[in-house]
Amino acid sequence: MPTLDMKLGVPLDQMSLVFFGSLALAVWLIYVFCQRKFAERSVTGSGDFIYQMLPRQLATHEEYSHGFLIYFGSMATILVILSLLGANNLEQLGITLPKHLGYLGVPLALAFVLMGALPNVPGLMLVETYMRQYAHERAYIPDAARATAERIATADFDFTSYAGEARRSPEMRGVTLEDFTRPRHTLEHNWARLCCLVFALKSCRMEGFTGNLDAGLLHDYRSDLDLIESQKKSMESQVTAYRSAQESDPYYTNEELRSCIVDNLRKLYILLGCAVRLKTQANNDIDLALRPFGVMLKPTQRPPGTGDLQLVSLTAVAVSVILLGLAAEGLGQLGLWTASDVFPQTVMQPFWDAAATFVPYATAIIVADLVRRRAIDKGRWFVASGQRQSASGANYVRVAVICGVAGYLALIVWGLTQGPPTQKSFSIEIPFALLAMVTGAFYAYHLDNAEAGKRPSRAWELGFETVLTGVCGLIAACASWQIILGAAGAATDRIILTTLINAAVGFALAWYIPQAAAALRYDPLVEESKERVRALQTAAQVRLGGAAANWLEQQHPALDGISPRLAAIAGVDGFERAIGLLQRPQLLTA
Repeated sequence: MPTLDMKLGVPLDQMSLVFFGSLALAVWLIYVFCQRKFAERSVTGSGDFIYQMLPRQLATHEEYSHGFLIYFGSMATILVILSLLGANNLEQLGITLPKHLGYLGVPLALAFVLMGALPNVPGLMLVETYMRQYAHERAYIPDAARATAERIATADFDFTSYAGEARRSPEMRGVTLEDFTRPRHTLEHNWARLCCLVFALKSCRMEGFTGNLDAGLLHDYRSDLDLIESQKKSMESQVTAYRSAQESDPYYTNEELRSCIVDNLRKLYILLGCAVRLKTQANNDIDLALRPFGVMLKPTQRPPGTGDLQLVSLTAVAVSVILLGLAAEGLGQLGLWTASDVFPQTVMQPFWDAAATFVPYATAIIVADLVRRRAIDKGRWFVASGQRQSASGANYVRVAVICGVAGYLALIVWGLTQGPPTQKSFSIEIPFALLAMVTGAFYAYHLDNAEAGKRPSRAWELGFETVLTGVCGLIAACASWQIILGAAGAATDRIILTTLINAAVGFALAWYIPQAAAALRYDPLVEESKERVRALQTAAQVRLGGAAANWLEQQHPALDGISPRLAAIAGVDGFERAIGLLQRPQLLTA
């Protein structure tokens, strides 16, 4: 990676210690700001009950801490980079700070801008909002809580503990013993569940013994629990009228009443799930904690983690570059050949080179992950292929182009720390956008293979990315030194070193990312969807035996023309309707 002598946007003089002290204070201010801001809701104005809860209540302590570190780390990194660029370079980027502000005050001014204490700079506040939403997503807020609520809704319910003395309590008014054996998705079954959970949660609150539930959450949402209980009481007469109407007309339904019951049930599932998750110790499943309430979850185990995928990948990049740079510097001191002037001459040079090399790779991995996740969320990433979904090759082209542009812009910003921008500096960075392009495309490719469970041979994974990344590094180095020196041959040793370094980076990424992705790809909602399908398959096997496989893929009018398997994937309501088909034999062949 061609680099000039390091020239930060702030002078390194006798006041440097004061500047870095100011920078440290600014980072501390950002930390305090991030603590408050991360605890705020990232989605407002939504009618979904789950978005009324605070992030701290929607995540376990481990999830919340992980998300906060991502948020704070991102904000602190932005602050440090902008501070090092200096006021003059910031003005060229469209960030105007107060006039007559010395470079010593730049970090503090930037901190106040990011915190919103100074007039907003266009774009910076959007960066804060995006970073917070991204960190919430990485902490599975609110996906983990929603997945837990769906697990509870999908689970079987054991009414045994409610069939005795509990049935004579006011909260169980309107429930009959026959309701406990009704098919899933029926009004009676949901009504029985609602009454049982209202009774159980009220008992915990009244007796002051929360057991496996987080007492603080139950206290914070006592008004919501009281409202659910009040609505349950108001529905008692409607349930009585519904039963009377069914006696004279077996086909009578009251979908409005059933929807109201289900809506209150889902609120209880969310509150119950969050209360259990907050109290449960790390790495413990919540199935045992929910059994006293009648919820019969099947034990699950989250795939073992080996660290954050992106963090470890970027660490591998930095380590690879520094080690090879230090080895090259030592080799150059042996005098085995006449080293060119641009070959590493000092021990510090590999560290500056590592910083410059790190930029396109880090940008590519972050941007590729963002583009891929956004496309998946919008249903534009995978294409249908029979009963399966597969990624389109055009996705990798789009990712490569976007990562190339982002990598080039990031390199330009990095170049500002070395000196004012020139036409030559803009030209030098263009070839190195190739590294961002190939890295982003391979990152998405590896994640898709891991998710589909169709990884190619290990030799292909390692060899293809290693060779292609090394070739891109060779092309970029030749082109850049041709621009700088007028002849690439004058920097042959540096070109060879750059090629080897980038090939090593490609090897490190290809060695780590596919394996880590296979172990770490975890989406709570996707896992819950798979669990629903497994539960439906088990129930179908018990009920239909050898005909279960055909039944799961058969389209049913009662399921709006889709198969039971797809209905279970779609959501809890579809799962319950499919289970209802199994429990009502007359619909099995409909």
